[in-house]
Amino acid sequence: MGEARWICVRQEAGPLVKECRALRPRLSRTDSPEDRRDKQVIIKSQRTAVCRSPTDLLELCLALYGFRGSHYTLTFDNIWLPSNFMGVRRCLRAYQAKSMRWRDLQPYDWIYAIEGLHGDHRYHIHVILSDDDFSPAEVRHLWKYGEVEDEPVLRKEGGYRRLARYLTKERTDGVIIPIGRHPWSCSRSLRAKLPPPVRWEDASGEIKIPDDVLWARRGNVTNDFGAYYYGEYIKPKNRSLL
Repeated sequence: MGEARWICVRQEAGPLVKECRALRPRLSRTDSPEDRRDKQVIIKSQRTAVCRSPTDLLELCLALYGFRGSHYTLTFDNIWLPSNFMGVRRCLRAYQAKSMRWRDLQPYDWIYAIEGLHGDHRYHIHVILSDDDFSPAEVRHLWKYGEVEDEPVLRKEGGYRRLARYLTKERTDGVIIPIGRHPWSCSRSLRAKLPPPVRWEDASGEIKIPDDVLWARRGNVTNDFGAYYYGEYIKPKNRSLL
């Protein structure tokens, strides 16, 4: 038998590096029909841990803001609180149009999510913007419907994944959040900045993570269906983002 070859995928976005290495399962004559079917799904799958779920994709989009992203929570005063989801969408569109006029119609990157199920069950909007495009004072000036809270997108205790998990936690219920509505959305200009993943094969499943990173996590799964290792980390500001 030949040497096992690990299928490797690396995805970078801003200072974030995500990598996974997998040994695909081997088919055996002793496999049950169910195991054979499940193995075939894994063998043929093109999806990897670098971007397997909505949380993974949002994490990558957040990382494109680098160290200059801010997370704003836009709330509604009672007098302005919409009665339904579409009312919130109209307020958001009005806010976005006003923001464009403020910038003399110059486009900008954005991510937003409309929520209303957790906490006090009031509609509110999460918006991610670059500090190079808007300051907190400008966001507060442009949002006329209520209060604005802000925090950095990147925190050492959870990396970009902390916020990605938070913004993908809420599911549609058919009423407050209509079925079929995405929990979050981003501008095409931001998505276009995401570079394609790099793929190669290697004799080793080891994923090397530098010592001086801002944040990192890793894990692995090994069973009859193969082996799967993953790791991700955030490079510090003083290291090249190339």
